Amino acid sequence: MTGDSGGRIPLHRRIAVVLLVVATALLTLVAVVAGYLRAQVLDTDRYVDTVAPLAADPAIQSAVADTLTEAVLARIDVAGAAADLGQAIRDPDERNPLVALTLRNLSSVLGTYTEDLIADAARTLVHSDAFPRLWTAANRQAHRGAVAALTGVDSEVVRTDAPGVIAISLDPMLAEIGDELDSRGFVLPEREFALGTEFVIVDSPELARAQRAVRILDRGAIAVALAALACALGAILVAGNGFRRYTVIALGVGVVVAMAVLAVSLLIARSIYLERVPAREGVARAVYDTVLHPLRVDAGVTALIGALAVVAALLAGPSAPAVRLRAVSRRTLGRLRRPAAR
Repeated sequence: MTGDSGGRIPLHRRIAVVLLVVATALLTLVAVVAGYLRAQVLDTDRYVDTVAPLAADPAIQSAVADTLTEAVLARIDVAGAAADLGQAIRDPDERNPLVALTLRNLSSVLGTYTEDLIADAARTLVHSDAFPRLWTAANRQAHRGAVAALTGVDSEVVRTDAPGVIAISLDPMLAEIGDELDSRGFVLPEREFALGTEFVIVDSPELARAQRAVRILDRGAIAVALAALACALGAILVAGNGFRRYTVIALGVGVVVAMAVLAVSLLIARSIYLERVPAREGVARAVYDTVLHPLRVDAGVTALIGALAVVAALLAGPSAPAVRLRAVSRRTLGRLRRPAAR
């Protein structure tokens, strides 16, 4: 490696600079992920703010409405009630064929009507102004479970029969469904629903297996960022005079490459995850893209910083374009200062 002054860096220092540049890139990648986990995923307020827009996502609204409808229907025996009603009003001699036919079809008619009515009430709820508030409250309550699933701390919060599952409780929404049905004149036979109705946000076995890694990243986020900065400064110092500009360029390129690797890894992970949940692909896609959006933004900002470092180092060099640009900048600044001096 030849420096700006024409000298060459010794081999052992060259190897040290390369190792420090690579270490900086790797540590930067880890620091970005660790910072995202610590500041976005494991912080309740930021997590809730991140998932709040999902309340307006059509896939989420449809899935929640379906879950609520199934939960209400599971708690009422429409077929049994229709059979009892038919038995109570049955004409023992069946002298009216139309009445007899109606009674035989009563169960299916009532079942269809009831299901449509409950489904419409659920859809009304998820499209109402109350749903974002209920969604936010449910996610805030569930965040403790999400943190437990990711860190392994307070593990009794996580369902032991379903590791890797993060779900929110829909019980408060069931109460809203009951009120909506009451307002339509349909009184549920049992308003005190059994607790435990959930809507699964994340279902991934890898989540449970990642507990140890997440716990380490959470505790070492600041240390990793400081280590990356130390490696970058070390590389610049080891390179010495005449080679520092090249080292800054190498560091910037390394950071950009690391962020590109992270971006590609997120795309691959997204594809694999969606393939494993085809039945809920719309929900899974919305959750994945929303929850990981801050990480993609952090990676983009970090890559931009690396690219700016490369550009700044190139413009500070002895190349003809850099020299001309610096001269133009000096003249421009000089013209701007003259009116101020007057």
